[in-house]
Amino acid sequence: MKLLVTGSGGGLGRAFLAQVPAHHQVHECTHSDLDIGDHGAVRATVPLLAPDVVINFAAFTAVDANESDPERAFRDNAVGPQNLALAARDCGATVVHVSTDYVFDGTKGAPYDETDTPAPLSVYGRSKLAGERFVRDLVPSSFIVRVGHVYGGGADYLTEATKRMAAGGSAGGLTDRIGSPTYVGHLAERLLPLVLTGRFGTYHLAGPQPASWFDVLTRVRELGGLTGEVQPQLARELALPAPRPANCALTSVFVDGLGSAPMPSLDVGLEAFLQQVLSPS
Repeated sequence: MKLLVTGSGGGLGRAFLAQVPAHHQVHECTHSDLDIGDHGAVRATVPLLAPDVVINFAAFTAVDANESDPERAFRDNAVGPQNLALAARDCGATVVHVSTDYVFDGTKGAPYDETDTPAPLSVYGRSKLAGERFVRDLVPSSFIVRVGHVYGGGADYLTEATKRMAAGGSAGGLTDRIGSPTYVGHLAERLLPLVLTGRFGTYHLAGPQPASWFDVLTRVRELGGLTGEVQPQLARELALPAPRPANCALTSVFVDGLGSAPMPSLDVGLEAFLQQVLSPS
């Protein structure tokens, strides 16, 4: 297949490209190569490349910055996917669009599956939900993949916190916000097999064990034998600008039926992560 990968410079984009089999033809686009919010650039570029599949990792993911810059949020997270969907439709390409657990409000009290109704709290969540809807409406032959609490991409919260603890420093972890910690490598290796099923729709791909970042950091410290301390934090103490769901853990009622391998446990993900982060360069 011929793949066009947007947002290829991000953590998930890099992890995806690292494991794509060599028999696929891949055209990588970082933000500097293609700004998906630029309608003219997208419509001029995508049909010319004639991909079979457009995989969109591009997004404005700084949740608090989305709150203070909603114009950019909706340009990058909603209009950008719309542009890609329109261009993909022009050349008959399938679209894979990565979305977020923040499309939910966190009040369910249990993990969200694909049949639950989104109710985002933040500008980030609303803009990502708008992007989902554009893709779904414009390209029925598409995959919406919701993910959450992805770690191991290189510049993410858990990577930085783990490096601090490995050096003997402390790291803070929220105790009152729950999600589905998901190792980036495990997520990346499930995307292309999902595409190959041809079973278009919305899917949740996330780690199987809901946990807080405090729980995750504590486990990282134990598994890695790190000397740094984990400091418990409460969301109200951080006074972050953007509201966040208290429990946005994800589960799936559809993924098991695809025949794909189950997402590995939290410990397996963290062990792979620690090997990546703590190995000498």
